Amino acid sequence: MLERARSGITRAVPNWVQARLPRLSDDTRFAYKLLLPAFVMMGLIHFLPIIWGFYISFVQLDAAYVSNWWNAPIVGFENYAKVFNPNTIVGAEFWTSLRQTLIFTVGSVMGIYTLGLATALLLNRDFRGKLAARTLVLVPWIAPAVVTVLTWQMMFRTDTGMINHILRSVGLIDGSFFWLIGPRSILAITAVWTWQNFPWAAIMLYAGLQSIPEHLYEAAETDGAGRWGKFRYITMPQLKPVSVVIVLLMVVWTLINFTVPYVLLGSSPSDSGKVLMLFIYNYAFTNWSFGLGAAMSAILFIVAMILAYIYYSRVIDGEFEGGAI
Repeated sequence: MLERARSGITRAVPNWVQARLPRLSDDTRFAYKLLLPAFVMMGLIHFLPIIWGFYISFVQLDAAYVSNWWNAPIVGFENYAKVFNPNTIVGAEFWTSLRQTLIFTVGSVMGIYTLGLATALLLNRDFRGKLAARTLVLVPWIAPAVVTVLTWQMMFRTDTGMINHILRSVGLIDGSFFWLIGPRSILAITAVWTWQNFPWAAIMLYAGLQSIPEHLYEAAETDGAGRWGKFRYITMPQLKPVSVVIVLLMVVWTLINFTVPYVLLGSSPSDSGKVLMLFIYNYAFTNWSFGLGAAMSAILFIVAMILAYIYYSRVIDGEFEGGAI
């Protein structure tokens, strides 16, 4: 039956694809043929929209050409020039939104990793109810995102929200803070995004901790290392590979996050909470300026890829040996 399946798949794969695999073994060629439909679907779902988005960024696709986009005039880099020019309306708001996005990203990634590491270290200890604790830790991550954000929205309310009530109860504030409007809105979206994603970082780091050989700690203890010494010279270096993955993915996911700012602050927040994804959405779909919106999306995509490349090349380059994962 396996041979019949192989022959059937071979007939279905184009000859030019088979010609590209002349030096591979039969099993490897068969595996590639099985993966080909998945690669094609990935190309259609992921790469084709990216190519289409870059194309739109070079044309004047606005309200006049939405119904006949194929006639939209090609303007070259004019959209990018408007975005990069701080003297234009769109340029000034773009740079403001980009600054807030970077603040949101740095604050969120630091919070997610710090809380995740602290939780992982706690879960790595032996205590009663450990299984239940591991399950409860996952709740913020597996809960529906919109439900979680709406719950936080109620907690952040000025007069009836739990956050202001707790702060007043412990004497940290006298009145009420406006969390969802004004300069504190960036803190609100950072807190919610951190709360949603630190469980994922905790589980990843917990898996890394479980993979660290126990004899390394025993040898360090024999050499007189204390808790801090073992954490600094054994735990953190061994967690470096998984830490790189966490930071890399969280940077990209935070840069392109739309759900938390949109649901928590609405479509038109104050400048403090106007991250780039919200600004792009508003400018493209409110002003019907899809060419400029696509240009800003392309810039954000390139920024995310550059940051990921720099972090990956600087931190990982030749340093994966001996890691926990």
